[in-house]
Amino acid sequence: MGQTHPTDERDYIPIADHGLIGNLRTAALVSLDGSIESYCVPHFDSPSVFARILDKDKGGHFSITPLRPFTTKQNYLPSSNVLQTKFMNEKGVVSVTDFLPRPSASSNKPLLQWLIRRVECVRGTLLIQMQCAPAFNYARDAHVTTLIDDDSIPTDLDGQLPLKGNVRKKVYEEVLSEDFGQHTRTRTTNSDSDASETEEGLGIPNVDLGVDVTEEPGEIPHKKALFESPNLNMDLRYVTHTDTFTGHGDDGPPDVELELLDLSRKGHKGLGVQSIFELKEGQGVSFIFRMVPGSPIPTNMSRRKCGAGESEADPTNAALKKQATEEKEEAKKDGDVVSDTVDRLDLSQATVGYVPPHKNNHATSVAVDLNVAVRHVGERGFAEGLEAGKKAAQRSGKTGRRPADDPFLTKDLVISLLQTTNRYWYDWIRKTTYNGSWKESVLRSALALKLLIFEPTGAVVASPTFSLPEYIGGVRNWDYRYSWIRDSSFTLYALIRLGFTEEANAYLGFIFDRIRDKNPDGSIQIMYTIHGEKEMEEIELTHLDGHKGSKPVRIGNGAADHVQLDIYGELMDCIYLGQKFGKPLSYDDWVLVREIVDYVVEHRDDPDLSIWEVRDMKRNFTYSKVMLWVAIDRGLRLADKRSLPCPNRFKWLEARDKLYEDIMHKAWNADDKFFGQSYEEKDVLDAAVLIMPLVFFMQASDPRFVSTLKRIMKTPEKGGLTSNNLVYRYDVRKSGDGVGGEEGTFCLCTLWCVEALTRAGSNDRTLLLKAVSMFEDFLLYLNHVGLCTEEISDAGEALGNAVQGFTHVTLISAAYNLSRTMHSRNEPAA
Repeated sequence: MGQTHPTDERDYIPIADHGLIGNLRTAALVSLDGSIESYCVPHFDSPSVFARILDKDKGGHFSITPLRPFTTKQNYLPSSNVLQTKFMNEKGVVSVTDFLPRPSASSNKPLLQWLIRRVECVRGTLLIQMQCAPAFNYARDAHVTTLIDDDSIPTDLDGQLPLKGNVRKKVYEEVLSEDFGQHTRTRTTNSDSDASETEEGLGIPNVDLGVDVTEEPGEIPHKKALFESPNLNMDLRYVTHTDTFTGHGDDGPPDVELELLDLSRKGHKGLGVQSIFELKEGQGVSFIFRMVPGSPIPTNMSRRKCGAGESEADPTNAALKKQATEEKEEAKKDGDVVSDTVDRLDLSQATVGYVPPHKNNHATSVAVDLNVAVRHVGERGFAEGLEAGKKAAQRSGKTGRRPADDPFLTKDLVISLLQTTNRYWYDWIRKTTYNGSWKESVLRSALALKLLIFEPTGAVVASPTFSLPEYIGGVRNWDYRYSWIRDSSFTLYALIRLGFTEEANAYLGFIFDRIRDKNPDGSIQIMYTIHGEKEMEEIELTHLDGHKGSKPVRIGNGAADHVQLDIYGELMDCIYLGQKFGKPLSYDDWVLVREIVDYVVEHRDDPDLSIWEVRDMKRNFTYSKVMLWVAIDRGLRLADKRSLPCPNRFKWLEARDKLYEDIMHKAWNADDKFFGQSYEEKDVLDAAVLIMPLVFFMQASDPRFVSTLKRIMKTPEKGGLTSNNLVYRYDVRKSGDGVGGEEGTFCLCTLWCVEALTRAGSNDRTLLLKAVSMFEDFLLYLNHVGLCTEEISDAGEALGNAVQGFTHVTLISAAYNLSRTMHSRNEPAA
């Protein structure tokens, strides 16, 4: 990436200029300039908290950048989905390590749904700006931001508390008796000129209940930012550190302070926070953005309609005012001195940050072994503050250590989480059995596909993003955060080919649950939510600008109730491969499979909307007919290879053969010598027919298929679909799909073409070499960290949702088969 100046008005970052991190619950896009551009909490299909990639002004972002012009590099740590971004200029180098923690596969520790951004200065000195500006519920909900004491920072007796400026740090250790009676207070300081003083009481000095940092002019206690919206509360915390191992960081930890940030002029409905701080070599700070522990899991609010001009500030602030009033009453019960400010509170402006008066005192809350925050309010003494802590402990019923999902925040914890997360990804990818060519690209694709799996159910999303355009300024902008039968089945095929069978077993469990819940007519939906739900109403978010002005921005997906009969072929192929390389089918599951095949036999002549999800009229699409043939074929293979009972075997055989004959006669364009898009439109060329030899419908060397392949590889000007070794789906000007607009070349089709050439090249070296050339060309369109989107424009720009699972699936399949074919022919390896 070229030089960037952070103070310039920031425009949209290209879709390709992002890496992806995730934790098998959700995922986040991280731009080359250090901004979290897309992040839905807590799950893939939850409302967004950051969506700057869809609205550069009010979409929400979490950015970390130097304040001087810089160049940047981004890479994944080896064999990992931990992402590192480096900022470089003549003054210094700073790295930002981004990850969503994962416990080790064998650990029983809870998964902490945190977003961690670890910032470290590698060389020199740089001034860094951090901005965290969430925009809840797709930037529709207002929120209130407060800076409050962070009670998750444990007692730190080495003098490294995060206070403002270079003020000498003072630590007060409170040693109390078990019955909270007398105490000993010891004051230490890092100044030789300051005296040490001790106030001794009569208590027993061995019970450490925490630290009270008393403020003096210029000192600010360690604060965290709390963001409260109607349906989701998040907080931002941080911990500083130094590199004592290498001897750097002799200046101590950096001075970091959060301050409120008003972006209302850009359309934000609540305050963000920012911090500007200096990092010297060896210094670092880790920012942790998380859902507040104990908060209810927010429901998917995608179906809640809200127009561009509809303000939600009033209900938001009404709820928050009610909460503040309740807190005030609770505080009064404890004897806290509370003003009546809340009664006069005006929350009509959503951008006003509100700190409850009884919390806005001049002393820090302290973390104690009782797992409560002890308030030292105003000028009240220590004993009174401690008594408030006792009441809080009794009220909450909490004693002992902090809960496992809300541990003390320390630099050692952050390092441990980073190491454990790295280990998790390394342990997973090392299970691969792939040893072919292009291994680096194949394994990066596998790691990308793993990020698309929703671990609790085994579902696989098509992409973790939504509404990124297939053409800049166009209308083809869709929500892909759902589990398509088609995409998921191909994903599992790719992972099985690489030796990952656990994911196949998990997904098959998910899909058999869906089959048991099939529709009354015996059909199944083409797609489900990651939780297995059927409803995903499609609506337009008219208040969002869209990526580079590409509107409308859509959430939900109106294709959920489409009739796309091809899905039965992908599903049956997935089941067939799953039982072959994974867990064998049970008898009960085989009965369900028989019902699916029976349904296919009965509906094999029905028209549908097929793989491209056209929105105008049903047709007899060639792709769907081929996949219906696959569904019946795989059912027969299962019955034969496993000797399973098949009462309708002869009916299945007859239907399979009849489908084959129909395709060869009704889809074949005898004049132009290619298979057409549908029985009704044989003159329309469609790259989807490239699937034929890939699913063993026919040999790639069959003259009819070779003729079709060669026609597809011609340029559009000559009646083909290929431009610069990239393949379009079909000619949208010849075949309407009810959507309109233009689009780029489809990565899926390009890679299907590579694999078709590979299979045809088994007996034709010229075609095999063409496959190698085409595949090598395609790899050039992967981004800087080996990821790919759905489409590529004529200008080489990445288009569509990122990361696109289908693209990485077909990349793996193409590499696998191309490498195997080359080695079988003793061709030089790539």
